[in-house]
Amino acid sequence: MKTSTPCPHCHKPLTVEHFEDFSSPYTMKCPHCSTKLKETKVTPFLLLLGAVAVPLLIFLGITVKTFLTGIIPLVEKVPTALVFLAFCYPLYALYEKFNAVVMFNKGNLHSKK
Repeated sequence: MKTSTPCPHCHKPLTVEHFEDFSSPYTMKCPHCSTKLKETKVTPFLLLLGAVAVPLLIFLGITVKTFLTGIIPLVEKVPTALVFLAFCYPLYALYEKFNAVVMFNKGNLHSKK
C-alpha cells in the first residue's frame, strides 16, 4: 500500500490523511499549493457506491430512531439526523475513510485547468 502520492502540480506528497480531510472526494485542493485536483479513475465507482450507501444510511438512521422510540418515547421528537449523528456516525466515518483509501490507492489525480 502506498504511503503518499505526488501532487500533479507541485509534486509534494499527498497522504491518505489529506484525502480524508477533503470536504468531499469530488472537490479537492492540494494542501501545499492549493491547486484544484480531480480524480478520473474511481470517481464513477464512488458515485455509484454513494448512490447505494446514502439510502442505506438513511434507512439505518430511521431504524435506530424507531428502535429507540420503543425504549425512550422522547426520541420521537428528535430529528432523525441528530439520532443518526449520535448513534451511527462511526459507520459514516468508516464509509468516508473507505472512499479516501480507495481514491488514494486506485485513483488517478490530475490538476484542474
